[in-house]
Amino acid sequence: MMKGTLYCIGVGPGDSELITVKALKRIQACPVLAAPQGRAGVGTAKDILLQAVAAMADVDLQGKDILNIDFPMTRDEAALAQAHADGAAALEAKLAAGLDVALITLGCPTIYASSLYVQRIVEKHGYKTEIIPGVPSFCAAAARLGRPLCEKDETLTIIPGNRSDRWELLAMDGSKVVMKPAGPLADLKQDLAAAGRLDAASMVERCGMAGEKIYTSLKDAEDGPYFSVVLVKE
Repeated sequence: MMKGTLYCIGVGPGDSELITVKALKRIQACPVLAAPQGRAGVGTAKDILLQAVAAMADVDLQGKDILNIDFPMTRDEAALAQAHADGAAALEAKLAAGLDVALITLGCPTIYASSLYVQRIVEKHGYKTEIIPGVPSFCAAAARLGRPLCEKDETLTIIPGNRSDRWELLAMDGSKVVMKPAGPLADLKQDLAAAGRLDAASMVERCGMAGEKIYTSLKDAEDGPYFSVVLVKE
């Protein structure tokens, strides 16, 4: 029996209208839809996809096999490794039966996505995989702010919010993106001020989703939920 293919598909940052046509077509073609879930069964990527499908009459998920994949919100390496192994095993069971699987993820599968870890395992076990990119959260945030990320010869540095050397990276030349700032926002403001970049910083929370908050100046921002993106324009 021919094995199925795993498609890792980005559904964009939150606005269901930002899902690409290619992503929707591939999701429609796959008999199995795998969706990530984190805290207490929360499945944001799946919710975004279902909203997009509901708005498009030519896309139908009726009859699809829906598979929930657990991606826990933790930094415990052992717990993460076990979750990735379990997720890969669940996907491989479908692939071994000859079924193509669409594994959806927020943003783009190539940028800090949990899906890449199970994709590696599945590939190692001899299955074919393919990535379908999505709109990154920081591009959507820049668009909501009406600002470019970089111009001409400017560089762009993407900084995970929990980096211990965050201050040094913020002090570098060029524009920066801080993905999901870790810890109190006051700590990030302090780092930005020390790097001389606080006046250039802005933030979008839950970009394109319900409860979206836009701060043209980080000075006015307060601690909020997940899905925050801070932009620092040179």
